[in-house]
Amino acid sequence: MPSCRVAVLFIPANLLPQFQVEWSYYGAHWRLPNLAGGRWFRVGLPVLHVVSYNKLSSQEATNLLERIRPDLVILNEAHNLKDPKSTRTGRFLRYFEENPRTRLVALSGTFASKSIKDYAHLSRLALGEGSPLPLAHHVVEEWGTALDPGKVVAPPGSLEQLCEPGEHVREGFQRRRNATRGVVATEESALDKPLIIRERHIRPVPAQLLALIELAHAGERPDGEQFQEQLQSVACARQLSAGFFHRWRYPRGEPPELIEKWFARRKAWNKEVWEELKGERREHMDSPGLLTKAAIRAHMTPPYQGDKPVWHAGTWPEWAEIHAAVQPEPQAVWVSDVLVKDAAEWARSRVGIVWVEYPELGERIAKAAGVPFYGGGRAASEAILRETGTRSVVASIKAHATGKNLQQFSRNLVVTPPSDGATWEQLLARTHRPGQQAPCVEVDVCLHTQDFADAFTTARERARFIQQTDGQPQKLLLSLGHERVAMSHVPIEEEAEFRPYLR
Repeated sequence: MPSCRVAVLFIPANLLPQFQVEWSYYGAHWRLPNLAGGRWFRVGLPVLHVVSYNKLSSQEATNLLERIRPDLVILNEAHNLKDPKSTRTGRFLRYFEENPRTRLVALSGTFASKSIKDYAHLSRLALGEGSPLPLAHHVVEEWGTALDPGKVVAPPGSLEQLCEPGEHVREGFQRRRNATRGVVATEESALDKPLIIRERHIRPVPAQLLALIELAHAGERPDGEQFQEQLQSVACARQLSAGFFHRWRYPRGEPPELIEKWFARRKAWNKEVWEELKGERREHMDSPGLLTKAAIRAHMTPPYQGDKPVWHAGTWPEWAEIHAAVQPEPQAVWVSDVLVKDAAEWARSRVGIVWVEYPELGERIAKAAGVPFYGGGRAASEAILRETGTRSVVASIKAHATGKNLQQFSRNLVVTPPSDGATWEQLLARTHRPGQQAPCVEVDVCLHTQDFADAFTTARERARFIQQTDGQPQKLLLSLGHERVAMSHVPIEEEAEFRPYLR
């Protein structure tokens, strides 16, 4: 990049070990910039700071960009900054507002997973007036009603001007986006190997488990706790589909009255915190943890005299009075091992990756199968890359389904199917990628409950949105024609005959 002095590269934390290996490898063949904190410094070359998105979210990073003062920011897996309301995206946006001449390069295989709003702000900062998306937020909202996946889709309106006769509005938008100067949209070279995605039949599913899932959807946890929000109900039903549910336990034996008061005050405090975060976010005031420190400073005796901001939060005194009085601990309560046993049998009978959403589930499957579980953390990221593909492993979707080269495996079992099309694309690309030596890549998917079947259907709908608006072929929508068994190779409206409806 011409005249660049200081650059920042943001990457997911789980890709740091791989980055360090590749930096050393390519450094032997290419002229690379100076790496901040590196062993060498060459005059005349820019300095590159490599920062994880997790670090950008930490309290210590409230003014990280202001301290580095980059004139170029590079976002690898830029979709990590898709939510303008998050702490890290807020810090990123604040720096660009205060330093509008900073240049931005945003890279991602999937910018939008659910909505064009996922990357409208990134497109605006990178391309300015040349952005293919509207610059005004309310116009982005209007476009989204016609383009985004959902049960209710608005007419295309003025977007119809982008379309050829008989063309879907998303295809017209895709052409506009990909033809825009500054947008580099490449069609990933197809791997000349089949990708077979099929349902793994789990029989029998205990009637008691299905009844507990029904109970969760009705608003009640298996232990009798009533849910206050629909999201809690949905989350519990999904956990139960995996055989367990989460609850709080109180090892110190706090009385119910105290626990009830504790939760009520915590709820009031959290509500005030999030209301404050909706406004202008300032340094040392842009995350829940930093707001807590600001509230503590505001109520100090004697009064705080330092240079950091204070926050006179109305609910803080009552919350401060009680917050240490109750110390709940999360507990996983198992109600069925049917999925654990089935996944363990799969792992013992062949070599492949068992993909899971929940660490508790991953650990339980790994123990039953006698294979390793790789969850989050640097050690797990390094260890899974050392696997040779001679034994099965259990892997966290969140920790390892992005950016890892795992083509030493060719078989996959997705125990907890995600509902996000972009997550599926990343997960499938770990093994269905260049360098794969097997004749085909196989993916078995557990769809033994309606919740998991619905998640898979939603993922396909979102994958179709990505493919139609980005132009990037989605692996979840690949068609092999003759592979009728593979649910991902048939239209959504035909999937009913291939999956169980158990509720």
